[in-house]
Amino acid sequence: MLLLNPRKVTFGEVTWGNVASVAIGRSAHRMLVEWSDSGPHAVLADVSEQRVRVEVVQELLGEDMDTPKPGESGALAFTTAPTSTDLPSRELTMTAVVESVSYEVSLRRGSVRRVVLVATSIDGGTDPVAVDDA
Repeated sequence: MLLLNPRKVTFGEVTWGNVASVAIGRSAHRMLVEWSDSGPHAVLADVSEQRVRVEVVQELLGEDMDTPKPGESGALAFTTAPTSTDLPSRELTMTAVVESVSYEVSLRRGSVRRVVLVATSIDGGTDPVAVDDA
């Protein structure tokens, strides 16, 4: 899920402004694949565990001294809406843990902070990303 227009994101008590994009990716953490004796192709594939990874890209206007640190956790929330449509705004919320923080600096783009988080589920069975009408 790529979201290009949430201009601000709240993580815990801190609001991050000038957000360029939020990307929510899902990947198999543990996958089971089975083959039969009938041929070379898999006959069963199942993902028993998955990871929900969130990447927040923020354009910085100056120095960044109050950066999140790996291991910090909190509620991550933002509101987004498709541009040039009459579709309603959506609010996405989740509990997340900071995995990494990195920076890119260039003359063309300026300074960019990239925060990667892992979304966590309340009970392991519930999708960690909640999407509601704003």
